[in-house]
Amino acid sequence: MQVTKAGIQYLPTTILIVVGVLLFVFAPGYVIAYYEATYSESAHGNPTTGVNRSGASYPTGDCAHCHDTFDDSICGVNPLMLFEVDNPDSQKYNFCFQCHASDGAAQQVTNYTYSRNFGGGTATFTTIYDAFNPITGSSHHLRSIQDYVTGKGGFTEDTNPCVVCHNPHTAQDNYPVTVYETLGGVNTAIRRSAHYQDNSSNLWGDEDYSHSGYDERLYDLSPDYQAPYYVGKTSYEPAGDDTDDGSNLPNFGRFCYDCHVYSNVYSKEQGRYLCAVNYYSSAHLGVSANGGGFGVLRAPYSETSRGVYILSCTDCHEPHGSTNPTLLRETVNGESGLSSGGRGTSTSCRWYYWCSACHDLTSHPVIWPEARCGQYVGCHLSTGVGGGGGNHGYQF
Repeated sequence: MQVTKAGIQYLPTTILIVVGVLLFVFAPGYVIAYYEATYSESAHGNPTTGVNRSGASYPTGDCAHCHDTFDDSICGVNPLMLFEVDNPDSQKYNFCFQCHASDGAAQQVTNYTYSRNFGGGTATFTTIYDAFNPITGSSHHLRSIQDYVTGKGGFTEDTNPCVVCHNPHTAQDNYPVTVYETLGGVNTAIRRSAHYQDNSSNLWGDEDYSHSGYDERLYDLSPDYQAPYYVGKTSYEPAGDDTDDGSNLPNFGRFCYDCHVYSNVYSKEQGRYLCAVNYYSSAHLGVSANGGGFGVLRAPYSETSRGVYILSCTDCHEPHGSTNPTLLRETVNGESGLSSGGRGTSTSCRWYYWCSACHDLTSHPVIWPEARCGQYVGCHLSTGVGGGGGNHGYQF
């Protein structure tokens, strides 16, 4: 190969760049977040299973399935060149529901509950739309989310509330659970709201601490995390395998804490301000194996020699909606049917059975039996007493 004068001229610069890159990569103790999620890796951009709006003749995963720049009747009509209006005016309308729903959807997408996908329970909803609009129960209220984030961290009154928790361009298909060994993380569909403005492409849970510098997984938060049982009680959430240390689960405590640590979160569904969640001092953060006054714990939380156990928000709560109040799951610690019409002789009794998924309440210090099936079940599930944010109770 002939070396030209121009090549020699730029050789020193080339060498400096190469040396600089090598020093950057191999510098001892330097945390390198080298991975950035891309659209083609996302659930929407996947060229095989991604967006594919009916009646739109674009390749699967193509941007034009959402941002239609080729249809003169649509292009430029809606913000962001979307094929429908973005912002919701009610709990029943949202641009994302154009696909994440069943009836009349442009691309009907099936989304089961967390209890079903990651707990092995019975599916109570089959779409995100249904989860946000339960006939009875509770859900995250989209307009309340939108009102709360407006003016914070780069969010505006035009922000679609779904993007507070999800980046539509990088959110991954998180079911079934897949661990990326090169990143020490998992596939994830979520992004912290605190990262929206500074790094809007960053996902939460896809990298371990050594790659991201954050406690993105429950294992990074604490080695005391214990995954609950998957239905069948031979394996653990969220993958239904032998992994029980949170190394395959995003740190939902930190994720939810971006909003729920504050007491100025107003819920239109509840008609009041929500109680602040004291997750890091909650009774359910460091659960003593001897029960700590909350009854004897059931497996896998009954190993007294271990000390304490750390729980995840999603061990008890659905992220979108539930047939139970306060987003409480229908499947907990391998027990299904923990909702209205499920186990128990009456609707009020369900709380006794719901708590019994983790707590052996047969010897609970309650002297009147009707209390076990009434308003005061579990001590802190009352609308009138107890229930402070630190207890993570019914008032939440």
